[in-house]
Amino acid sequence: MHEELIEAIKTSITEKDIINTITEKEKLVSILADILCLGKEAIYRRLRGEVRFTFEEVAIISLKLGISIDNIVGIRNKERAVFDLNLMFANDINQNYIARMDEYVNLFRRANKKADSKLICAFNNLPYFFYLHYENLSKFKLFKWAYQIKRLHSLPFREMELTKEAIAYQKMFISESRNIKSSSIILSQDIFTSFIREIKYFHNLNLMSDTDIQSIKDELNELLTEMESLTISGTYNSGMEILLYLSNVDIDASYILLEYSGHSYAHLNLYGISGINSQSYNICQTHNEWINSLKRYSMLITQGGEMQRYNFFQEQRKIINSFSR
Repeated sequence: MHEELIEAIKTSITEKDIINTITEKEKLVSILADILCLGKEAIYRRLRGEVRFTFEEVAIISLKLGISIDNIVGIRNKERAVFDLNLMFANDINQNYIARMDEYVNLFRRANKKADSKLICAFNNLPYFFYLHYENLSKFKLFKWAYQIKRLHSLPFREMELTKEAIAYQKMFISESRNIKSSSIILSQDIFTSFIREIKYFHNLNLMSDTDIQSIKDELNELLTEMESLTISGTYNSGMEILLYLSNVDIDASYILLEYSGHSYAHLNLYGISGINSQSYNICQTHNEWINSLKRYSMLITQGGEMQRYNFFQEQRKIINSFSR
């Protein structure tokens, strides 16, 4: 187990291109000393096996370097897996939001260095891969979460603020996610219907003004036009491939699987804007099988299915523009 941990650390450091002129061992010691806030001699003793890494130290290393704890501790039982809780907390919304974004931005950056990076997803709601660079749409999702978790029942939408740093991270998320070499996204056909239903609810509570609603509708129409353009071209502006599917069956949750160079990261959306992540081989395999099974009940509308694509987007425009109190 100790040897597996050392090898996993070396592999991760090489992946992140943490390279300089010092020897490999010195580099390893320096990085671990920074991560664990220990002296170099204490790190050397751990590397030699004279002192074992504590479980807390393994957890910290795993978090900082993106190493799977499953592999380190040798979990092989198919009925067990280790998950990372990627949750939002209510004490400081903007800072917690930025921290979550930062993790995903760095993960995408690592994947984007590899020529075989691949993203496959299935969404039962409006995907953040599409709306995070729209200020009001992204703010609404955070507003809804804050209302539900923090019970901010008197806070109007217009008073909910995203910091400039949070907005910048949203744009970085979009930019990095669109540099994944190949993305396949399966969409529920009622993603806009459910979004409009949520907006109506807050409008009826007088927490969103008519001006707020119009801004949301304008951005939804922009988003719809952008999505339609992606289905026609089959590529993002970055030149990377994007395939969109429409599901003919209900999607019970939102699933994401990122793969690159033998690494896999599975994400399951939970609690609004939070979720859980796993690098477990069994979980990633199950994710892959489930998402691909949904493809069999879905229609590819990228560079094909022209009539179905046209009808879908026309229907979504009708849903968006017919919204009334």
